[in-house]
Amino acid sequence: MRKSWITLGAFFICVAALGLFVWLKPPKPQNATHAVSVLKSAEVRTLRVQRKGKALAVLEKRADEWFLIEPLTAPADAFQVSRLLAVLEAKSALQYPLSDLAKFELNTPQAELTINDQRFVFGAINNVTREQYVLTQNHVYPLELRFAAAIPNDAAALLRRSVLAPGDTPLRFEFGAFTVAFDEKKWTTAPSPGDVSQDDYNRWVAQWREGSALRTEPVDKRAATEEIYITLKNGNKVSLDIVQTQPELIVRHADLGLQFVFVGTIGAQMMAAPGTSK
Repeated sequence: MRKSWITLGAFFICVAALGLFVWLKPPKPQNATHAVSVLKSAEVRTLRVQRKGKALAVLEKRADEWFLIEPLTAPADAFQVSRLLAVLEAKSALQYPLSDLAKFELNTPQAELTINDQRFVFGAINNVTREQYVLTQNHVYPLELRFAAAIPNDAAALLRRSVLAPGDTPLRFEFGAFTVAFDEKKWTTAPSPGDVSQDDYNRWVAQWREGSALRTEPVDKRAATEEIYITLKNGNKVSLDIVQTQPELIVRHADLGLQFVFVGTIGAQMMAAPGTSK
């Protein structure tokens, strides 16, 4: 009998705990009906980024490509820009009138985005709903944390991560020890390394064409250890300097004023002829 009462008591404790959890649980958000902007990503031409009141970067869209123009001029990473522009499509279940900046910590904002002429000011975080208060167009909206998380801490994080531009199609790679070329039908290597599948070639070329660097940084003054030349389908020729191969591969694109840093294992694959790296 005693054991039964203990079991029953434990059951009621669990029910009470569950009820308390449901009572304290934050209410589910209402339908997110308040759009924070009518601006579309395709219409954006300029983007300004600030962190804690200090200018971080200015970006500008030229044709179909984004460029940093401050604090340096260089191609921007399209993926990182798209993350910043995602706030244009944000919707919120709530909308507060602009009455007290300090209440939402908007008097000392964490970050600011100015997209074309529309400002987004990021203030306090609501730790219960896990949302952040964002001021734009004279209203305050609680939005998902991911919008502020997309804002980097330094401008270098916005630099393009790929050695070649998105529209570049390589047809020939000239290294000191070998050449990889496309002859309108297939990829080949000279001197021949033996039997190499076209899948191996495609993976190797894709790493050079669109592989994402660990980081991108302004060029430094170190001497190059090797030069690489890439001929593109449009006839242009890209000249690259190899600054180092270990422990990381650093590829300098002097014309852009940038160098791309790749993880050592990936760098080894990029510097070896297709099908020969292990």
